[in-house]
Amino acid sequence: MRYENIINGILVNSYSLSYRAGNGMSIEAADKSWGLRMAFEGHLRMLFEAGKDQVGRTNGEIMGRRFRPEFYFCIKNCLFEIEAKLDLDGFGSGNAWNSNKSGATSILQRGAFHFHAEDLNPYMPTVTMGMDISTSSASNARQGSSSTGSQREYDILSRQAGPNTGRAGQGIVLTWDNRSLSSIGIPGRLSRFQVSSASISEGDDGASSFKDRRNYGLYLGVEPFQQLKNKWIRGLKFDIGAWFCNVDKRAFNGRAAATTAENGCDRMRLRDHGDAASQTIFDTGADSVGGGLYHFVQPGFQWEVGPYRLRAVTGYAVADDDKGAEPGKKRGRNFMIGHDLFIWSPKGFLTGSATTAGSIMLGTHFERNDMSCTTAARCSGINGGQFHRETLLLREWDIYYFIAPRMSVGYSWLWYDASNLRTGKNRAGENLGVFPVNCPTATCRGRGGDWLDMSLDWRWYF
Repeated sequence: MRYENIINGILVNSYSLSYRAGNGMSIEAADKSWGLRMAFEGHLRMLFEAGKDQVGRTNGEIMGRRFRPEFYFCIKNCLFEIEAKLDLDGFGSGNAWNSNKSGATSILQRGAFHFHAEDLNPYMPTVTMGMDISTSSASNARQGSSSTGSQREYDILSRQAGPNTGRAGQGIVLTWDNRSLSSIGIPGRLSRFQVSSASISEGDDGASSFKDRRNYGLYLGVEPFQQLKNKWIRGLKFDIGAWFCNVDKRAFNGRAAATTAENGCDRMRLRDHGDAASQTIFDTGADSVGGGLYHFVQPGFQWEVGPYRLRAVTGYAVADDDKGAEPGKKRGRNFMIGHDLFIWSPKGFLTGSATTAGSIMLGTHFERNDMSCTTAARCSGINGGQFHRETLLLREWDIYYFIAPRMSVGYSWLWYDASNLRTGKNRAGENLGVFPVNCPTATCRGRGGDWLDMSLDWRWYF
């Protein structure tokens, strides 16, 4: 919708106002000299978690998984753009106060400056800098979308032993998005190529991580048949993300090495997705990775045809050092396969989309996460020397109903199965209700078990 202000017969200014679900509300000058876009991401979750309430597991409480207003300011047809997002959720998800008020951080979700150099030359990238920026350092197929897909969270390995969201406290990112490949004879497009030099998983909103050895991220996504009309192959997508993290063990200001640089990769661990109190299943221990390069690589594959989407990824985390608190090899790997299917909408069976009110989507995914370390103490961190290998399986089922475009309600079942759980008071086996209270180590050591978490979710992207 266009608006004009006329004073004494003279057009003073003219601007347009528009709204698109999932993209927010936009106000833009007619000559595109300036623009403002506002959006909001909300996600409430009622939790039903296995385990003890004394350690934070909860049943029936509603948490704010996401509560994020977003603002985008543009000038010169968005040649220059400022992105500002606030993260106002706190129940177990990290920013502001955490769930038990044991720590607090900045409420900034994103604080980035974008220079869209591609508007000047199609071969040039978008240049991003700021004090909380986003990087693509893992496969996009690991979840698909937190607002339009079914899978509740990222795969466990990339979330716990990888770059997680890919956020960086500060740095610089070069991104080439949506570039045609027809010039080299491929009937598709480059969905994204990105190179980042940033404090990935380190530094809180512009704060220094106290090390000069920066982390790096790479990402490549290709849709090789996107320009073809054949519906069976045009939806094929391939991508790969990589995170190279430098561990810096140097001391400063006379403090011990374990309290110096903020290393985003100083340990390997597996935890479940418990929002109220995430339960540690395997941990090499704090500050257990010595100085050197830690890397995580995750290729992925997606195939979309009609109402169906198939996703598959495999990930590898490697830390091979002889300088940490627990020297020796530390390895993590996983495999995940997921399915999303719109089974019905007002248009009929096997139709629907996230922007079509009345659509019903079913989803499921399976993942296997393996982790191991080779040390004399057999990973004396959270594992207490009881085991040095772990296999954690997750089977998830989801159903969502879209009330309005990009607004949905749904229910998720997450069934975990671990090959080893630590014994003892306030440890995984007892906390999750898998082992009896005060089960002797001699009896329960080496045992695994399974547990079920569920949640009722409401998601909305304005």
